[in-house]
Amino acid sequence: MNKLIVITTPSFFPDEASLIKLLFAEGMSRLHLRKPGCGRDELEVLLDKIPTVYYERIVLHDWFALAEERNLGGIHLNRRNPEVPPLYKGSISRSCHSLEEIIEYKPVCDYVFLSPVFQSISKEGYGSGFSLDELRNAKGIIDDKVIALGGISPQTITKLKDIPFGGAAVLGALWGNDPSLLVADQLIKQFKRLQVWP
Repeated sequence: MNKLIVITTPSFFPDEASLIKLLFAEGMSRLHLRKPGCGRDELEVLLDKIPTVYYERIVLHDWFALAEERNLGGIHLNRRNPEVPPLYKGSISRSCHSLEEIIEYKPVCDYVFLSPVFQSISKEGYGSGFSLDELRNAKGIIDDKVIALGGISPQTITKLKDIPFGGAAVLGALWGNDPSLLVADQLIKQFKRLQVWP
């Protein structure tokens, strides 16, 4: 495992841009900007507050045109936005919820998310979709282009050590239930606790 990908909270919150900048300064390799239902203007306001030096590390889940307009790091396909825009040439990732979907989409994506690997922290009632044995037995399918998502925490991430995921994506374990209460030191400490993979 070499990559820790951070996914934003679904809603905007005060000081979000400042905390994102701190995470980039601490070495965050990739930020997935996921704000379902947001307006393009709202997304642009947040992007305007993030230094352009970090843009190549930002992936959009919505408003894909902004990825090319601002030279961002890529786009992420999901059930809401399943199609690559015509003539788009940048990085593409996709959400997958079964090993069959990985087999289908991995060849046409730079990487894919597989979820939920564990009981979700941020989505109530979203249980694990796979047993650890199932994941271990999928070694020909799971490789460095597959990112583990769902219930990733400092406690669960170590259980994936013998499964050849290319990284893990976190949301709830980093941002908590109310990100507006987060203080910078607390966020950075938790970010470091999640970077436990050797």
